[in-house]
Amino acid sequence: MEHTVHKSSKNRLAIRSLAIIFILVAILRVVVVVSSHEKSSVILTMLCAGCLLYGIILLWNTLKPQAYDITYVFGDKTMTLKMHKGERTISYDEITDLGYVVPNPNLDYSLIQIYIGKEQFVIPFTGDSNVGEALYGMLKLKREG
Repeated sequence: MEHTVHKSSKNRLAIRSLAIIFILVAILRVVVVVSSHEKSSVILTMLCAGCLLYGIILLWNTLKPQAYDITYVFGDKTMTLKMHKGERTISYDEITDLGYVVPNPNLDYSLIQIYIGKEQFVIPFTGDSNVGEALYGMLKLKREG
Protein backbone atom coordinates (compact mmCIF):
# COMPACT_ATOMS: atom_id res chain seq x y z
CA MET A 1 0.00 0.00 0.00
CA GLU A 2 1.15 3.51 -0.74
CA HIS A 3 -0.15 6.75 0.76
CA THR A 4 1.04 10.31 0.15
CA VAL A 5 0.67 13.15 2.65
CA HIS A 6 0.76 16.49 0.86
CA LYS A 7 2.02 19.62 2.61
CA SER A 8 1.43 23.12 1.29
CA SER A 9 4.50 25.02 0.17
CA LYS A 10 2.58 28.27 0.71
CA ASN A 11 2.11 27.45 4.39
CA ARG A 12 5.81 26.66 4.73
CA LEU A 13 6.70 29.97 3.08
CA ALA A 14 4.27 31.90 5.31
CA ILE A 15 5.65 30.33 8.49
CA ARG A 16 9.23 31.01 7.39
CA SER A 17 8.32 34.65 6.66
CA LEU A 18 6.75 34.98 10.11
CA ALA A 19 9.84 33.41 11.69
CA ILE A 20 12.11 35.88 9.90
CA ILE A 21 9.94 38.78 11.10
CA PHE A 22 10.24 37.60 14.73
CA ILE A 23 14.01 37.19 14.37
CA LEU A 24 14.41 40.62 12.74
CA VAL A 25 12.40 42.33 15.51
CA ALA A 26 14.70 40.79 18.12
CA ILE A 27 17.85 41.70 16.20
CA LEU A 28 16.59 45.25 15.66
CA ARG A 29 16.05 45.60 19.42
CA VAL A 30 19.62 44.45 20.11
CA VAL A 31 20.99 46.94 17.56
CA VAL A 32 18.97 49.81 19.08
CA VAL A 33 20.12 49.00 22.63
CA VAL A 34 23.77 48.66 21.62
CA SER A 35 23.89 51.76 19.41
CA SER A 36 21.95 54.10 21.73
CA HIS A 37 23.85 53.26 24.95
CA GLU A 38 20.65 53.78 26.90
CA LYS A 39 19.41 51.68 29.76
CA SER A 40 17.19 48.98 28.36
CA SER A 41 13.91 47.83 29.80
CA VAL A 42 14.23 44.33 31.24
CA ILE A 43 10.68 43.40 30.25
CA LEU A 44 11.15 44.61 26.67
CA THR A 45 14.47 42.79 26.41
CA MET A 46 12.91 39.57 27.68
CA LEU A 47 10.04 39.97 25.20
CA CYS A 48 12.53 40.37 22.35
CA ALA A 49 14.48 37.33 23.55
CA GLY A 50 11.21 35.39 23.45
CA CYS A 51 10.61 36.67 19.90
CA LEU A 52 14.05 35.48 18.86
CA LEU A 53 13.54 32.05 20.40
CA TYR A 54 10.07 31.67 18.88
CA GLY A 55 11.36 32.74 15.44
CA ILE A 56 14.18 30.19 15.59
CA ILE A 57 11.76 27.42 16.64
CA LEU A 58 9.36 28.28 13.80
CA LEU A 59 12.18 28.32 11.27
CA TRP A 60 13.59 25.03 12.59
CA ASN A 61 10.21 23.30 12.30
CA THR A 62 9.80 24.33 8.66
CA LEU A 63 13.10 22.64 7.81
CA LYS A 64 12.14 19.23 9.25
CA PRO A 65 11.23 16.38 6.85
CA GLN A 66 7.66 16.38 8.21
CA ALA A 67 7.12 19.86 6.71
CA TYR A 68 7.37 18.46 3.16
CA ASP A 69 5.37 15.90 1.18
CA ILE A 70 5.99 12.33 2.31
CA THR A 71 4.97 9.17 0.49
CA TYR A 72 4.62 6.15 2.74
CA VAL A 73 5.11 2.76 1.09
CA PHE A 74 4.06 -0.11 3.34
CA GLY A 75 5.73 -3.41 2.51
CA ASP A 76 5.79 -6.84 4.13
CA LYS A 77 8.81 -6.33 6.40
CA THR A 78 9.62 -2.62 6.05
CA MET A 79 8.04 0.77 5.55
CA THR A 80 9.67 3.22 3.13
CA LEU A 81 9.33 6.97 3.54
CA LYS A 82 9.95 8.89 0.33
CA MET A 83 10.80 12.34 1.59
CA HIS A 84 12.00 15.66 0.24
CA LYS A 85 15.66 14.70 0.50
CA GLY A 86 15.75 10.99 -0.29
CA GLU A 87 14.23 7.81 1.01
CA ARG A 88 14.29 6.19 4.41
CA THR A 89 13.52 2.52 4.99
CA ILE A 90 12.28 1.56 8.44
CA SER A 91 11.50 -1.88 9.78
CA TYR A 92 8.28 -2.21 11.73
CA ASP A 93 10.34 -3.07 14.84
CA GLU A 94 11.76 0.47 14.86
CA ILE A 95 8.32 1.98 15.49
CA THR A 96 8.30 2.94 19.16
CA ASP A 97 4.62 3.88 19.42
CA LEU A 98 1.45 4.05 17.34
CA GLY A 99 -1.64 6.15 17.78
CA TYR A 100 -5.01 6.25 16.04
CA VAL A 101 -7.06 9.43 16.47
CA VAL A 102 -10.62 10.19 15.41
CA PRO A 103 -11.09 13.87 16.32
CA ASN A 104 -14.84 13.89 15.70
CA PRO A 105 -16.92 10.74 15.22
CA ASN A 106 -19.42 12.69 13.08
CA LEU A 107 -16.77 13.47 10.46
CA ASP A 108 -15.12 10.97 8.15
CA TYR A 109 -11.62 11.95 9.26
CA SER A 110 -8.93 10.10 11.15
CA LEU A 111 -5.17 10.11 11.53
CA ILE A 112 -2.41 7.74 12.45
CA GLN A 113 0.54 8.87 14.54
CA ILE A 114 3.75 6.90 14.05
CA TYR A 115 6.60 7.49 16.49
CA ILE A 116 10.07 6.44 15.37
CA GLY A 117 12.49 7.34 18.13
CA LYS A 118 11.92 11.04 18.83
CA GLU A 119 10.32 11.70 15.44
CA GLN A 120 6.57 11.77 14.93
CA PHE A 121 4.92 11.20 11.57
CA VAL A 122 1.20 11.94 11.15
CA ILE A 123 -0.79 10.33 8.35
CA PRO A 124 -4.23 11.95 7.88
CA PHE A 125 -7.12 10.18 6.17
CA THR A 126 -9.70 12.69 4.99
CA GLY A 127 -12.91 11.24 3.64
CA ASP A 128 -11.93 7.61 4.15
CA SER A 129 -11.30 6.81 7.78
CA ASN A 130 -11.94 3.10 7.12
CA VAL A 131 -8.63 2.94 5.24
CA GLY A 132 -6.91 4.63 8.18
CA GLU A 133 -8.39 2.18 10.63
CA ALA A 134 -7.36 -0.80 8.48
CA LEU A 135 -3.82 0.58 8.08
CA TYR A 136 -3.57 1.15 11.83
CA GLY A 137 -4.61 -2.45 12.46
CA MET A 138 -2.04 -3.70 9.96
CA LEU A 139 0.74 -1.58 11.48
CA LYS A 140 -0.16 -2.74 14.98
CA LEU A 141 -0.02 -6.39 13.92
CA LYS A 142 3.30 -6.00 12.07
CA ARG A 143 4.82 -4.08 14.97
CA GLU A 144 3.87 -6.75 17.51
CA GLY A 145 4.62 -9.79 15.39
